[in-house]
Amino acid sequence: MPRMRAACAVAMRWVCAMAAGAVMAGAVPAKAEWDRPWRNEDLALVIDAYEFNPINWKELTSNKRIAAFINKASDGLAPSWTCRGLSGDEEKLCKNRWWKYSVTQELYMTRREMAKTLGLKWGAYHLGRPGNPREQADHFVDFAKPEPDELIALDIEDNDPTQWMSLAEAEEFARQIKIRLDRYPVLYTNGSTAAYIAQNRETYPLLSRMQLWYARYRDDLTGVFPEGHWDKYALWQFSSMHNCNKRSCPYRVPGAKDDIDVNVAAVDVEGLRKAWPFNGLVEPETVPDAGALIAEVGAKTKDAVAEAATEVASLVKPKEAEAGEVEPTVPGTLAAAYGPATHAPVDPLKLLTETALQEQRAKATHPPVLSALTQGAKTEPTPPADRHPVPGSFAAQVIATIGQLREEMKAVRAILNDVDALPGEALATTPQSPAKAEVLRSRILEMMKAAEAAVQDAPAEKPVGSPSAEERAELQKPRGGWTLLSSYTPGERRVARAFHATR
Repeated sequence: MPRMRAACAVAMRWVCAMAAGAVMAGAVPAKAEWDRPWRNEDLALVIDAYEFNPINWKELTSNKRIAAFINKASDGLAPSWTCRGLSGDEEKLCKNRWWKYSVTQELYMTRREMAKTLGLKWGAYHLGRPGNPREQADHFVDFAKPEPDELIALDIEDNDPTQWMSLAEAEEFARQIKIRLDRYPVLYTNGSTAAYIAQNRETYPLLSRMQLWYARYRDDLTGVFPEGHWDKYALWQFSSMHNCNKRSCPYRVPGAKDDIDVNVAAVDVEGLRKAWPFNGLVEPETVPDAGALIAEVGAKTKDAVAEAATEVASLVKPKEAEAGEVEPTVPGTLAAAYGPATHAPVDPLKLLTETALQEQRAKATHPPVLSALTQGAKTEPTPPADRHPVPGSFAAQVIATIGQLREEMKAVRAILNDVDALPGEALATTPQSPAKAEVLRSRILEMMKAAEAAVQDAPAEKPVGSPSAEERAELQKPRGGWTLLSSYTPGERRVARAFHATR
């Protein structure tokens, strides 16, 4: 019986062990990069320190897995540059802060030269404090003087804006760094803050896309790391004074005390050197730049501008336009901006810039050239908002303006060709005579020259006479004022009314 009981007990233990094994087999296994990856001898290690961590460089570099060293650079804003006006303990404290600041910067520069001389990659981080994010970014750049191959990072210790830089301020900090250095910093933060940023990625569109330097002091990140947003960490700070002491420590670094911070990368030493300094964002930015917007305008307006130019040329000099012979354009005029009437390439940016320059020269007392020809305010396309551009609105408005000018030119051409509709008193020629159209074309050209002369403060070839009572009444209408350019015959006023109708 005793032997039977012993055999049963052994069998039961085997059954329980097999059941437990089946349960464990059904569980999701931890990824290698999540479960104590620092035990993998092939993965690179990175040390980060601040000014109170003593370093023995010879011993530290004896560990060939250590490929990089990151040092604290700046902390908040620089201390006051002067202690003038202070006395007693306040003066002593002010001088002590400035002394500490100077020594810290000198130590930083010394460590950088030592680490790079020994073949280590170098990095610097800024400890973010509440308020003044742009000034803090400038302070960091001026303090660390980072070179292009050096990692730069923003340290957000926790999501507590009373003690540390807020997440909204961190976005401003990162944008200022981008302005100064043309790259974004790496984001250093703890597990809870990283998870919060990932859950609120729409609120923090920049922080949520920065490379992540993850601080979490546990053996396994399975189910903890914010996967689905960051696929992996750039660095994982797994050991520090929080979990390393004389009794136990995840990883002890030669040449440093137990309170040193140790980080593991997801790649080997060679891979870390290639990825350093982790400049890129996790996801590319989707906001179009100015060049893309200009290209969009150019692609959609090229044909419209060329057609409008052809209409103008055929109106003023139809024979030359048909033969492809066009006189050289005069610099500083709309013709120079639009290009020749023949279908030569048109630069939309030059076109818009030249129009703006002409309006500036006209001052407040003269209407723009385009407005002088049609006596209507030139349609100015609304520029896109700074951070929320409306796709297509800019190009659509520019095309609408050019199309409006083209339609006006077509209307005038139709009037000039409709010789039968004009009264006999307008001209002495017969209804079918082409001289009438030629005279009217000359008259239109004369008015266009008068408009340009008015803008450039130059006297027109034909002086403008005093308007009659009928013309003064016409001038008081909202869009009838373009008759200021010249006095008209009844037939010419018909042309003016045609312009008015097309608008």
